Amino acid sequence: MKVARLLCMACCLLVCPLAVQAAPALFNVGLRQISVPSPPTTSNILGSIWFPTAEEPHSITMGPYKLNVAKDASIQEGRHRLVVISHGSGGSHLGHRDTAMFLAQHGDIVVSVLHPQNNFLDNSAEGTSANWINRPQHISKVLDFLLTKSRYAQYVDADRIAILGHSAGGYTAMTLAGGVPDLSILGAHCRDHSDDVLCGSPDSQSLSRITNLPTPQAPATNQRLDNLHDPRIKAAILLAPVGIFFNYSGSLNAVSIPICIFRAEKDNFLHYPYHAEAIRQHLHVPCEYMVVPNAGHYSFLTPFPPEAAARAGTVAEDPPGFDRERFHARLNEEIYAFLSRTLN
Repeated sequence: MKVARLLCMACCLLVCPLAVQAAPALFNVGLRQISVPSPPTTSNILGSIWFPTAEEPHSITMGPYKLNVAKDASIQEGRHRLVVISHGSGGSHLGHRDTAMFLAQHGDIVVSVLHPQNNFLDNSAEGTSANWINRPQHISKVLDFLLTKSRYAQYVDADRIAILGHSAGGYTAMTLAGGVPDLSILGAHCRDHSDDVLCGSPDSQSLSRITNLPTPQAPATNQRLDNLHDPRIKAAILLAPVGIFFNYSGSLNAVSIPICIFRAEKDNFLHYPYHAEAIRQHLHVPCEYMVVPNAGHYSFLTPFPPEAAARAGTVAEDPPGFDRERFHARLNEEIYAFLSRTLN
């Protein structure tokens, strides 16, 4: 499996000729659950923190998954890179567990956030403007907690903080990186591009309700969110991101950090060229842009164990012939290599 990277130019993951050397796994993986206060609400932001440790791992069960981790272990001494993971709409903080564990094995602290009211347990905020405002704020609040009030504050290198986001999590990452989303874009987009599944499928109809379709009597109004940038984040990785909200001139002018974008070639949920490609076209900084041949929208989620795949449904399915396990082995190396190039 070979890869090429070009500065904001499309290339195909697993196809083009460039080898990537991944560092050897040096650490066991520690795991602890976190609960972060989220004022002014009374509910907390839940999540998992994965980290390098010298303590022996054991097999534990979390939902349908078995994880070989050292639960509530002590963290390896030193200052570590921090990676925050933002899941897609209706997703889970365990949806990218293989990536979290891979990075922790290689010395990173990883925090996977369960976005309140936009997760597999409670998805009541999906399709609301508030959800697109709140998602980036969830990440910033978790960073506030980790860097000032948590037991891990002394172990985080505050100059090496990155975010990884899938789908709506990719939107979240781009917004925190300095992008200014305009929520009013979706109405006109769906009027002019009905082929985008984002506008028409049963799975995405709730998303299209965030703004009414503009009419001559009621044109779309500017709904730009220009105060969600978090300068503590120094690099961002976007996996099949929601990008339509950045599809206007100047939307990404304030982005100055390294960006890596992965697009699924056969994404039947977020259609090309309205999302990942729209972000690529509006970026003014060098980025790495990779097209994953034959991948579907959910191919970026950790492979499901056989006993859970049937219950998971669409999110566990890939286009015919796509090997999700093989792809993830390479994807995790690529993510680690990007972080090492940009944040060391």
